[in-house]
Amino acid sequence: MSQKSRLGLLVLLLVLVVGIFPSAFASANTPVARVRIAHFSPDAPAVQVLLDGADSGIQALSFGNISGWVEVPAGSYSVAVVPAGGSVDQAAIGPVNLSFSAGSWTTVAAIGSLSSGSLTATTIRENYSAIDGSEARVTVFHGIEDAPAVDVILPDGTKVVSNLAFGRSATVTVPANVYDLQVVPAGATSPVVINLAGTNLQGATYYFVAATNRLADPQVALSAVGLSTVAPLNRSTVATQTIAQIAAGDGRFSTLVTALQAAGLVDVLNGDGSFTVFAPTNAAFAKLPAGTLEAVLADRELLTNILLYHVSAGKALASDVVGLNSIDMLRGKVSVSVTDDGVFLNGNTQIIITDVQATNGVIHVIDTVLLP
Repeated sequence: MSQKSRLGLLVLLLVLVVGIFPSAFASANTPVARVRIAHFSPDAPAVQVLLDGADSGIQALSFGNISGWVEVPAGSYSVAVVPAGGSVDQAAIGPVNLSFSAGSWTTVAAIGSLSSGSLTATTIRENYSAIDGSEARVTVFHGIEDAPAVDVILPDGTKVVSNLAFGRSATVTVPANVYDLQVVPAGATSPVVINLAGTNLQGATYYFVAATNRLADPQVALSAVGLSTVAPLNRSTVATQTIAQIAAGDGRFSTLVTALQAAGLVDVLNGDGSFTVFAPTNAAFAKLPAGTLEAVLADRELLTNILLYHVSAGKALASDVVGLNSIDMLRGKVSVSVTDDGVFLNGNTQIIITDVQATNGVIHVIDTVLLP
């Protein structure tokens, strides 16, 4: 079995495991949405987006560009598109009230033109649900103000997208392949407005393809995001608690919390920085030989070394871990192995729940205590 297949199996198994604990870590998270901006107004200056009058964190863009995704708490916002570096009272578009639901992926596109007085924003709700390695998902957007409604067709006339009007989008999921696509007026096969011959749509990839500029000089704006990038983000919550707070709020980690308190490490895992913690459950501590836990708790130096052997600097999501052969911990190094049965540290410690997001890092739950 390939590593990609193993990863897919692991994700499935972890989904089943998390399903057993539907309330696990719920208090540590709030609903989250993803937002980005696209600049498709040919005569507008570089712009940025303000949410409730504050910088959204979305990069400022010039015409023809599409930003990266930014996570925000789900909810309603006053959205303004302003000149780069500008304030809300300089808004070229808005403020308008927009709602971003939990788990959603929304592109806010600036379209129209200053010269015609039609500059406005439109929202494009994208479908980032799971696809497999043999599929590509493509959202096509019509952003040419003076162009008629269009079809996207294959050389034999087969319509991939039909009757797409200005400011509208359509999403299709197709087999990964190389396609000779043409953009033509709706209901016709000529003239070809945009020739997209040789378009290579790779598997496990999400595409956003926009026709932009003027009909006399049409252009294409493209974004391609791989499933490996999307998968860790395809969740509906965002962290609001630290690693230490999450552990303290879940009864399955009471032994770990006791150990952290005895070692004086609670403040570290409550503090700033970014950490990856491989957290043993109470059941994992119970596997230790009789008397071992008590002896370790009584030896602060030994206890600290063992606990820091479960912590790595930086944030490593599950998708990162499976690509490693080993992980440098704050005390020593652990090996990583991916098998048909799951992902293991040091050969016999299995990761049973992954990607529990915290404000200062991430927790992966393990079934056995790691010993240096």
